[in-house]
Amino acid sequence: MVRMQKENLSAVGQKLFECIEFDSKESLLYEVRKHRFGLFGIYFGGSFVSLVLLALSMGAVAYSNGDALGIGVDLTSVKPLLVLVGFLLVLFSLIATGIAAYLYTNNVLLLTSEKIAQFLYPSLFNRKISQLNIGDIQDVTVTQVGIFPRLFNYGTIVIETSGEQDNYIFSFAPNPYIASKAIISAHEEYIHQYGN
Repeated sequence: MVRMQKENLSAVGQKLFECIEFDSKESLLYEVRKHRFGLFGIYFGGSFVSLVLLALSMGAVAYSNGDALGIGVDLTSVKPLLVLVGFLLVLFSLIATGIAAYLYTNNVLLLTSEKIAQFLYPSLFNRKISQLNIGDIQDVTVTQVGIFPRLFNYGTIVIETSGEQDNYIFSFAPNPYIASKAIISAHEEYIHQYGN
């Protein structure tokens, strides 16, 4: 198995690497980051919501004259308020999209010769760091459901653990079969060296 240097990690990986315990006899083997295709979904969804909000606010401003709607109420005096609310909703949607993209790109899985460390950001103020001894791995499963995962070569890696610890699930993993092979190889090497 090819060993990595800390300097070969991505910028996010280097920052998160400081959060795990790393012994001098331990070596860094592999880094798994989220595939860029997931960002497409985040940006597409955020852009769609922003455009819908923009269209609705422009429509509300354009038809603020009650006679055009047939309701007989003149809303021209609240046009500036409608513009402001529409602008704030679009701005909030764009900020939420940026935050979702930031959280997505900060999810990382690090593999060392002794452990797997998973960094997940469920929200802006929550971070979950899970570490698993490489000897506690029971099985590694890769799933690719649908046409896009097969076309763009990403999938979900499920690392089954022994004991009461939850399974590690890492979605949108690029080259998932290569990553799973690296995990299995590290597990076998660990078992060969230290035994069960």
